[in-house]
Order: sequence, then structure tokens, then C-alpha cells
Amino acid sequence: MQNTYSPSRIGAFDKCKLSYKYVYIDELESDIETIENFRGNMVHQTLEEFYKLIKGGAVKPQEWVISKYRELWGKNYTGNIKIVKKELTADGYFNQGQQCLIDYYDRYHPFNQTKIVKTEHNVNFKVRYNGVEYPFRGKLDRLDWDDKVNIFEIHDYKVTNTLMTQEEADNDWQLGLYHVAVRTEWPDAQAIKLVWHSLLLNKELVSSRTDIQINELQKGVIEKIKEIESCKYFPPEKSVLCNWCDFQNICPLWKHPKEMEELPVNEYKKDPGVRLVTEYKKFEEAKNELKEEIYKIEKEQQKIKEAAIEFAEKEQISIIEGPDMRLKIDVRDELRAPTRSEDQEKWERLRDFLIKEDKYKDVSTVNNNMLNYRLKIWPPELIDKLTKFLIQKEIKAVRLIKK
Repeated sequence: MQNTYSPSRIGAFDKCKLSYKYVYIDELESDIETIENFRGNMVHQTLEEFYKLIKGGAVKPQEWVISKYRELWGKNYTGNIKIVKKELTADGYFNQGQQCLIDYYDRYHPFNQTKIVKTEHNVNFKVRYNGVEYPFRGKLDRLDWDDKVNIFEIHDYKVTNTLMTQEEADNDWQLGLYHVAVRTEWPDAQAIKLVWHSLLLNKELVSSRTDIQINELQKGVIEKIKEIESCKYFPPEKSVLCNWCDFQNICPLWKHPKEMEELPVNEYKKDPGVRLVTEYKKFEEAKNELKEEIYKIEKEQQKIKEAAIEFAEKEQISIIEGPDMRLKIDVRDELRAPTRSEDQEKWERLRDFLIKEDKYKDVSTVNNNMLNYRLKIWPPELIDKLTKFLIQKEIKAVRLIKK
């Protein structure tokens, strides 16, 4: 049976593949609700009730809107609602939601801009491209009809502190897909306006889609669905969104840390996982101390190397005698690729030559290590042509050898 998709389902895959698997493949349920989601739901329900009355011809006063919001909050709020940001309170979230409704009312009163068609409207439609189609479902916060210009308006309420940019609005999948949904129900719709209400910030964003953009959108969505359905590995994605995730108690990134949070100090220290981390950290710190020591040794050794080269050149020798070992001084000429910062013009000429000779892909880029390797296996005639693009540099090396 073919899966039914939604804009939120598509978005969930990109946010965290493991969370997507828990919700849409394993069909796990969560009894956790965050304060942000709760506040958003209360604001949505308040506006739904308000616009239902407007549709029937009654524009209630602002006091009614605030009273309805307070009623819904009081009836539905429980102590189980999760507040991630410990420095904030439920009252603070309540007040923000109330203020955004006041601002919204003041902005759009007397609410005669358009005709209300639907509120919290469930839609079912198909996304199609190149003979492939998938069923979709979703919910429109509000659908209006502007009879003055004969345009449908899809309205979406955002109750978050983040504000999308105009570019993000112009490329948003959700309302773009709802454009498809409205066209499915009203095929004669000539134009559709997409409107986002960022309620906490009292900001409105408007966008629209051309037929070409809608076609490209459906193509992109179907490609994303194919990626989702071919996915075999669902890794967790660590981000700030983890704080609001319902599945930390089973997520491999969070399961053990969350279990440890509940333990008293004595039991915490005895946990085998905690002890492994403690031991590993001890050796990592020892390694870092050794790295510091090695760095100091190499720095001093480099000074001796430079002194040995200088001594060998002065004495015109290539072997320096020691008690039980010798230092061998090797001097050779080596062709190497110029760096971009060293000689921009020569670097570009070398790159262009490699492209012309169809050898650029062999070195990936003008990279000295890769080029040196290729110089050992390319034909002599090609190397002869290549030489004029290279830099000749004298390499001096010091090796410790047995007597």
C-alpha cells in the first residue's frame, strides 16, 4: 500500500532521519507535549473559533478573543507539559500567546479584507510529476477568497520566535503544496496568494507560485520521497531540536545521558558506562600531554636538522659521523606544482594545460602530492610539455642511518 505523505512528514526526514523512523515507520507514539506546541495549539484554536464566527457574520470584540484563549489554556494545560527552557515559565508563554492575539486583532480589525472559506481545513490531494504520483494530506490554517480580485488566499499561523526570510517564504514547500491542494479542490482557481502570519513578531509575509514553480516543486517533492523510500540507514541528527524531541529516552545519542541524569551521585560513579568514559578520558589526556612533548622535541630536532645541513654544506660532505649512527644529507631537485598564492598565473596555466590534455581529472585539482604521483606514471612526452608549468625547488633532507 502506498504511503500518504504530508509537508510535515517530508520536513521531518531532513531534520532527523531516526526521529522520522520512530514516527512514520515504527509508528511510536509520545505522550510528551512541549510548551511551545501547546501555546501554538491554543492560539490556533482561538483563531479557528474566532474565524468560524466571522464566517457566520459575527465579528467578536477583542475581549472575546482573549477570554476564549484564557478559557482554552485553563481547560487544557497540565503539569505534564514540558518546558525545555528552564529560565522561562508557563505564565511567560501564556502572556506571549495573549499578546500576539492582541497584536493580530489590532492589525486586521475589522476583518473585512476577504471572505472566509475554511478554517483548519483538512485537504487530500496528489503530487504528480512525469507519470509518478503520491497521495498527500495536510491542514490549512485558513483559506480565504478575495472577491475584489478573484484570488484564493492560504493563511498559515506561525507561533514561534523565528522569522522566515522572504527567500524562505518564496521557496517554502508546505504552502507551495497547499497551492496544489487548493487547485485540486477548485481547478478554476486562477491565482493563489500564500500568506504567513508570524504572530509573536506581528509580521506578515506574502508569496505566490507560478505554474512552472509548482511543477518544479512537485518534481523536488517526488525526488525527496524516492530518497526517503530508498533509505536503509536512519542515523540520529544532533541539533538544538533534540531538546524538544519526544524520543530522547530511546535515541542512541541521548538514552544513556538521560538515564544518568536520574541517578544519585554514588550510583552515577559506579555505572559501567561512566567508568569507561572516565578511563578513556584519562588516556586521552595522557596522549595530549605526549603530543605536546613530541611537538617540543620535533621543534628542537628541526633546529639540529638545519644545523646539520649548514654543517654539511660548509664542510662539503653528505655523511656526518656519530658515535653509533650517522646523519645522511640528501640534496635533490624536485618539480612541484606552484600554489595559487605563490604564483597565480602559473597555477592557472598549469590547470588549463591539464584540462586541455584531459588529465585534470587524474589529479582532481592542482595538488602537489597527486601531481608528483602522476609524474611517475605519465608518458615522458607529456611530462616534457608539463615541465614549463612547474617550479623547480631544491629539497634538502636529513636521515638517520646505521654505520
